[in-house]
Amino acid sequence: MAPETEIKKVRTGVEGLDKMLNGGLIENRSYIIVGGPGTGKTILSMQFLMEGAKSGEEGLFVSLEESGTELRDDMATFSWDLRRIKIIDSTQELSGKWALKVESVIAGPELTLTNLLTILREYISKYGIKRVVIDSLTSFKLMQKSPVDYRRACLTLMKFLNSVNCTALLTIEKEDHEPVMEEFLSSGVIELDFINHSGEWLNSIRVKKMRGMSMDQHVRPMKITDKGIVVFQNESLYQ
Repeated sequence: MAPETEIKKVRTGVEGLDKMLNGGLIENRSYIIVGGPGTGKTILSMQFLMEGAKSGEEGLFVSLEESGTELRDDMATFSWDLRRIKIIDSTQELSGKWALKVESVIAGPELTLTNLLTILREYISKYGIKRVVIDSLTSFKLMQKSPVDYRRACLTLMKFLNSVNCTALLTIEKEDHEPVMEEFLSSGVIELDFINHSGEWLNSIRVKKMRGMSMDQHVRPMKITDKGIVVFQNESLYQ
């Protein structure tokens, strides 16, 4: 009988979350980070890239909601050194179309799935990137012609990232607790939220789904500090 293949884990850089995940995420898979505005999706995603940077890895952050300059300014709050993080962002042209902004290119290509995959492949090959963040799929969804096109685009994007041996976080914004299509396509879902606890609104985190591994599914309190996100994995917001 052939020996079982050892499952390799990738740490998120959030110690409490890694404990909830029994060591981290399974490598070379795509995961959804879902939550409402201000819940910490972008911070968690950048913290994931910074964890790789500690080991000398190059990370890639695709920002479809804010400029690279704004993103770097926001992350300066945490005193993170982003020199190992490559950033691709987008901008809306006078024609109304969205274009990708690429290093040393004055006029970037239009933001389409084909162009995005081409640029991702170039960056991943050139820099040996193993961790990718796309923030967010909500913006990408608005650029698709129909829900069917969007579903096909998401599936293609996730399969591509897996095929080039990248572990990826893809964020999506929502304010209710109903599952969305992206959750079914991904290998796992981490949900961020605000919860009213004894009259106080607290940040919370929940590992909603993970394929191929056991995890802690309790709703745990978390806090956004000047060092990044801290998860209190031994505390519960529901007794």
